[in-house]
Formats: sequence, structure tokens, C-alpha cells
Amino acid sequence: MERASPGGSVTIGGKDWLWLGLMLAGALALGLHGILHYGYIGQDYVLHRNVLLSYPASFTYALTNPPGLYWLGWVIRTWISQTYCLELLALVSLILNTAALAVLYALIWRAISSRSLRLAAAALITFVPFRVIHSVVIASDAFSIPVFAAAAWCMVRLTDGDRSRLHCLLLGLVLTLGMLLKYTVVGLLPPAAVVLALTLWKHPPAAGRRSLALIGAAALALPMAVFLWQMDQSNRVMGMTTYGHWRIPTEPVVMRWQDILLLKSSDRKLFAAPEYFRDELFGHRAYSYAGLLHVTSFTDSQNYFQKVPEGLATGLRDRNQGDLVRHRTPLSHRLQVLAVSGTLPLSLLALAGTLAGGLAFLPSLIFGRGGLNPSAAILTGAALAVYAPIFFSFTRLGDPYTPGYWLPRLVMPSLLVFLCLGLVLLDVLLRRLGRWPQLQVLLPRLFLTHVLVACGLFVGFLA
Repeated sequence: MERASPGGSVTIGGKDWLWLGLMLAGALALGLHGILHYGYIGQDYVLHRNVLLSYPASFTYALTNPPGLYWLGWVIRTWISQTYCLELLALVSLILNTAALAVLYALIWRAISSRSLRLAAAALITFVPFRVIHSVVIASDAFSIPVFAAAAWCMVRLTDGDRSRLHCLLLGLVLTLGMLLKYTVVGLLPPAAVVLALTLWKHPPAAGRRSLALIGAAALALPMAVFLWQMDQSNRVMGMTTYGHWRIPTEPVVMRWQDILLLKSSDRKLFAAPEYFRDELFGHRAYSYAGLLHVTSFTDSQNYFQKVPEGLATGLRDRNQGDLVRHRTPLSHRLQVLAVSGTLPLSLLALAGTLAGGLAFLPSLIFGRGGLNPSAAILTGAALAVYAPIFFSFTRLGDPYTPGYWLPRLVMPSLLVFLCLGLVLLDVLLRRLGRWPQLQVLLPRLFLTHVLVACGLFVGFLA
């Protein structure tokens, strides 16, 4: 993989911001539509609702989430509105996720030289179904992308060498806050340590290397201390995080490596866009991990954004607080079937880009020789680090299938970056077509068209 061309802008121009602004407006509109139609009612909703409405008395570290989600709900319920606390919590999540998209756009513009592929990457991460859905679903997963984007931005600014102490301090605060919102944020600590070490290595001694080292140590120690304290609290009450998830060593492995790495003949059934509950996507070894991840990334597999049952109010009065059972319309199902097939090239490209980026990011970041620019290298390293704790846990879980530990909601920031890495790889390949300049222009535009058509399908069955 090669560095983006020197002529490629690292800042977003006015014309691009016009398109990106329209994308952000579309993401907000789609999210607001979802909130009004109870799109915030997702997996484990009843549990989250009950804890939210009775926090802090109801919270315990025996649960699967840190207290941040429930604390925020308590603030909204106590100081703003008891009646609409669930809707307002979903709205806060939507706003944070939309702001995170703007940060990711800025990082994408540093990583890809082709304007058409930049716009394609931006459109894809904006409207990919798992991101749209889980930007409003009430769960700690909704905060993973904002925390990831903020931490990645801080790390990129550290490599820029501008106001290092401030960005180091901000990074520590972001990671500490993240530990209180989502346990998997701990995966960001190793890439943060690498970036801080590189910053210190390149930092002039006369500019206060010692003070920067102290701030950097605190920026890593504080979130790690918070994480370890929370794990200790979970351990004391034999919580799900430290006890409930894990397979007893004497029991057989449920999700084997062949189930994770290899495809199955049954994966052909996934092209029919099966539903999570009705078609039992969670069946043990029913499909490969790759197949499950593909179909749940590009469809509304759990029907969270589907038609509300007849007779249920969707205005601001008489809001329902109970759980819902939704069903797809025939049109929505047809669009999702098309989406599963039409996005297969995107998944394959993302896999190739992730493998190439995984090999290139450390040489690029440390020695500047792997071909990725610093922004792309940091995004790649951070995404792999957040993905790794989930990926390498599958064989150690007592039941990874039924609770849906393989669902994209647990690794959303990583999947967004992997989709972008596919376009980074495509950008590299297209730049090597120097003998055919017309193809260098035509092919990115064709790919952008393909992505926009896919996004149209997404909006069609999500709205």
C-alpha cells in the first residue's frame, strides 16, 4: 500500500463539505425518524429501560455495561424530562454519533487521495445499516464510535506534533470517559501507548519532553486504573463481564476457529436476508462468522427500524415504553435481499484492505515505510486493537451464538474503519494505472455510483 498522493488535500474543501453536510443532515433525519418510530428499542431493551428508570439504586457491576449509559439517563430523567428520557437519551446518542462522523470524514480525507473514493467512504460509513441503527438504540454500544473517533483524532494530532500536551491530556480524558461507557474501549490503550511513545521519541528535549512523558503516563494510567477497578467490582459480584460470558475450560469449544475463518455451504441461505429471530440466525454453527457479520452489517436483521405495529402512537404523546415486535414489509425485505448481494464486493474489498492495512500500519507509523500515512495507520491500528478483544474471545465464550456476541454492534468502530480500508486499498490500486488516466477517473466514479446505490437501498429499508 502506498501513501496518498502529496497533491491530495488533507483538509475538506467547501464543495466537499456541501456534500458531507447533506450526508450528515440525512443521517440526522434518518436517526430522528428512527427515534420517533421507537428505533431506540433494541436488544436487551427491557433490562436497560428498567435500570435507566431506577438508577442509581438498580445499577450493579453484575451487568454487562459500565454505569455511564445509566448515569446519562439519570441526568436526563432528573434534570430535563421524566416523560421523554428515553427519547432524549437516544437523541443525545444520535447527536454524538453524527459529530463523530464529521471527525471520521476529516481523517478519511487524509487517508484517500481520490475525491470520488473519499465521498464513497464517507457515504458508506454514514448510511451503513449497523451504524444508523445503533446510533439511537439504547445500549452502551451507541457510544463506541464517538469515543473511538475522539481518541483517534487526539492520536492523529499528537503525530502532527501540534500542542502535544493538550492533545495528550484530551486523549487521557477521552479514554477515561470511554471506560465508563464501554468496556471494549480498553483496546485503544495499546495504540495510544505506541503513539505516545513515538511522540516522545520525536519530541525535542528542549520543548519539555519530561513534562510530556508525565502527562502521557497519566493519560494511560488513569483509564487503565478505571478499567481495572471496574473489573474488580465485576469480579466481586461474579458479574457477566468477568464470569458469565466465559466457557468452563473442561467444556467443548462452541465457536471453533473453522467456524470463524472458513465459509459454510449454508451461507448461501444468507442471500435471502434472513431475520435474526424468525430465521434463528443465532443457531449454533448454523452459518460462518463471516457470513453472519456480512448479513447483519448490511441489513436490519433484528428489525429495529422496521414498521411499527398497527395502532401504536408515533407522535410525541402517549409514547410506548414497552418492548416491540416488528415485521418487515415485502418491499423492505426485497430491498434487504438486494443489499446482501449488492454489498458483497464491499465486504470482500474491506477484508482485502484490512489484511493489507494490518501488515502496513506498524511499519508506516513507526518507520514511515509501510505506505500508509499517519492518519490511516492510526485508524488501522486503533480499529484492529478494538476488534481483537472480541475476535479472540469467540473460542473462549460459553455461548457466543445465542446472545449475539458476533453481531456488528460490538465492533462498530472497527467495521467502519475496515470498510474505509477497502477504499484505501482501491485508491492505491487505481493510482498504479498511470498508463490509463481515463480509467483513474472513471473507475472511482463508477465505484462511487455503486456505493450511492447501496446507500439508497439502505435508506429505503431503514426509513
